[in-house]
Amino acid sequence: LDKGRKLLINARATNASGVGFHLGRAPRYLLTGCWGECIAQQSEPLYAQGTLLVIAEYALFVLLSIGTGFRPPANISICGYMETLPNWVAFLYCHVAASGIDSTLWHAVVVVKKEPNLPLAAVQMVLSVLCAITLTGFSIFPRCLWTRHQTCVLWWVYITSAAMAVMFLRDCRKPNYTVVPALVWALGTWLCNVFYYESSLRFYTAEAISIVAYIMWCSSIQRQHERKYTLFNVLIVDGALAMAMLTAFRYHQGEVCKVTGKW
Repeated sequence: LDKGRKLLINARATNASGVGFHLGRAPRYLLTGCWGECIAQQSEPLYAQGTLLVIAEYALFVLLSIGTGFRPPANISICGYMETLPNWVAFLYCHVAASGIDSTLWHAVVVVKKEPNLPLAAVQMVLSVLCAITLTGFSIFPRCLWTRHQTCVLWWVYITSAAMAVMFLRDCRKPNYTVVPALVWALGTWLCNVFYYESSLRFYTAEAISIVAYIMWCSSIQRQHERKYTLFNVLIVDGALAMAMLTAFRYHQGEVCKVTGKW
């Protein structure tokens, strides 16, 4: 009889907890959704906090680009600023983009190893690789190469949205999954559409929200799969990639573009 009562109590508790956004889980969804990887590693030494550096770098890039005395471009947007900012500021953006490429490709490898459903693993791997390729594309093709740049931007948005949707369908019932990055991503991309034809800080802010959402998404993936994303990864591996990306960006800007910094 006691055993039966325990089973009944456990069943009721399971039904009460449910799946998704139960009120008792709201704090966990909020915290893990924002920077759950950093929270999970708060007892780790500083060198283990690679994502914290990425967050700080992007905040510094935004502050320097719009909050200091640099000449604003004709088009107030992140890609517009990239054509006019000095290399030491532009590198911050490239470094953040490189960390996103690193994290996305890492996920492509991990999902092949861990996903038991082969077709689903293949879909996720392809989406992750394409996310990385398109992110690389619009980071090395400046706005003055409009067709290449904008094609990569649009496909990055489409593919990332698809990847987030697939991940939601696969992982929404798992305890370490959070939908918060996808919601922030939806907000950012929607605002980009609303303010697309403006050259204003509102559009810049919309772009920034989308990039922050991508960082959050990468962070949540790394937490879910327990990746140790250390400062070594960020400074050495991603740093080398960022230097290569910035070099390619300046080459295209200086040698391929007919007009630059006037968009």
